[in-house]
Amino acid sequence: MARVRSHPAVALLVAGVLTLGLAACADATDPPRSPAPSASDTPPASPSPTPSETAADGVEGWTVTPDGIGPFQIGMRYVDALTAHDVTVAETCTGVASVDTGGSDVDMWLVATGQDPQGTVSEITVSVMADTAAEHAGTGPLTDTGIGLGSSVKELEAAYPDARELDDTQAPNRSMYYVQSDTGGGLIFTTASGADVIWSISVTTGETPVYEPCA
Repeated sequence: MARVRSHPAVALLVAGVLTLGLAACADATDPPRSPAPSASDTPPASPSPTPSETAADGVEGWTVTPDGIGPFQIGMRYVDALTAHDVTVAETCTGVASVDTGGSDVDMWLVATGQDPQGTVSEITVSVMADTAAEHAGTGPLTDTGIGLGSSVKELEAAYPDARELDDTQAPNRSMYYVQSDTGGGLIFTTASGADVIWSISVTTGETPVYEPCA
């Protein structure tokens, strides 16, 4: 009986085919691996929001601007002003609300346009008793020029050279000084008639603050 001899070249060829087949099977079953993310692939963290003035600051720490006082802004919806901030706000009559100033003797209130509770805030006022106003000098709330309750008319005029005294205050025994703003409203600083110390500050879209709105 004749014997078949294996040729070395044939054996090598068969071995190579088997090796390629096994490699192909391995490639078909092993899922591809995702590359590890680099530092540049990681999205940047969102910037921390800048905190606004809150009840924690206290009314003395709030700022008076032509747009509002502290967290309360001219043009915000009146109903939102009643609940939008961490401050107790209570409606005292239709369209007029008193702001709890946390034990301070500074009074603060908001008035809706036309005293319509469905409207927007058109006036924000802070005040103290006229005969004790001088005791509040420099304690706030203050404008960015440092004028506040207890400031003198002389200080007001130095800080706001364009301040003008109103001819008609629509309120008895009061003098008022008006500072026009670029936004259309204005700041009104009130003293007792002929006196020198500011005891009330209003941010308003009107010509004068509303006189005794709940009377």
